[in-house]
Amino acid sequence: MRQFWFRWGFFPGYWFFARSPWRLPRLKEYIEALEEYRRELEAELRAVEEELELLHRAQQEEERSSKQGK
Repeated sequence: MRQFWFRWGFFPGYWFFARSPWRLPRLKEYIEALEEYRRELEAELRAVEEELELLHRAQQEEERSSKQGK
């Protein structure tokens, strides 16, 4: 097949193969994998935000207790 393309002086770029019908299921799988990765990152972000909130509350409690001790 490669010789055919070069014989005519034309070899299609990546876009030809990436957008061909037999590649669409892989494109769909790739999009689904990216969406799953996004959901995982959002879950991690929520966990980090909760942890930061807990640390912020603990810091405020320490400041209150140090002010009351003075």
